[in-house]
Amino acid sequence: MRSATMGFAVLAVTCVLFAAVVIAQQAPMPARDTLPDGPRIFDSSRRGPSGRPIPGPQFRVVPMKGLSHPYALAFMSDAQDPASYFGKILRLNDDGSVPSDNPFIGRAGYKPELYAIGIRNAMAIIVHPETGEIWENENGPQGGDEINIIRAGRNYGWPTISFGRSYTGDLTGESGPVLDQFTAPGMEPPWLFWSPSIGLSGMVFYTGNQFPEWKGSIFVGGLVGEQLQRVVLNAKGLPIRRDSLLAELKQRIREVRQGPDGLLYLLTDEDAGALLRIEPVRAATAAGR
Repeated sequence: MRSATMGFAVLAVTCVLFAAVVIAQQAPMPARDTLPDGPRIFDSSRRGPSGRPIPGPQFRVVPMKGLSHPYALAFMSDAQDPASYFGKILRLNDDGSVPSDNPFIGRAGYKPELYAIGIRNAMAIIVHPETGEIWENENGPQGGDEINIIRAGRNYGWPTISFGRSYTGDLTGESGPVLDQFTAPGMEPPWLFWSPSIGLSGMVFYTGNQFPEWKGSIFVGGLVGEQLQRVVLNAKGLPIRRDSLLAELKQRIREVRQGPDGLLYLLTDEDAGALLRIEPVRAATAAGR
């Protein structure tokens, strides 16, 4: 992921939340309660669904059914449009320039920043702690939440295929996939999917020592599912079980991270949101809590 002289940033530009999730291997984190200085190196929010610049500091696009948003809105078809940034994984150098080995460099009609296409609504993008691979999760429509391993030049299917349905319940439709089948030539199946959805959010590989039995597991937050979910992997790194945790709290889990102390930290997405710390029972007991 990192050259001798310049690091890379990987961005997921989503089709329905119109935001970017960033992993950057670059400068150290700024001090708490501050924002980093420096120029803006990339901005997809000022571009329309086909990447056209839109003038003005803010603008409003009103697509189907009167939906409005103060930034550019994307449409489902943009995820397969190589001239659009939306519904893609982008790969940039630290300074915003395009790496010379990006997979679509020089390909007519393709944005050079594109690394992978066919992404619906990316909620987390992380680096595997051992392999260095890029892992991403995303929300499906009615069902079809996914975890994907992102590889250069691959097409992850949306909106052509999905394990989700239209919000009407039909296999296809206005808000669902184009095809009523789960695979298509040239498109990648998900590494793991959820149907029904739990509304995937944050994601982390647990590598700490505080919970030895959890080491190597994937943890994902659930929004509509109101839970933290552990994905248990076997010796081959394949999923064999999912354990639902903290469902009794009835809280939307927005983010999950591993702290430097080896504990898990969660953010809830509620009016009275909270930062939660997950400790082993032995640690809490020893501390008198």
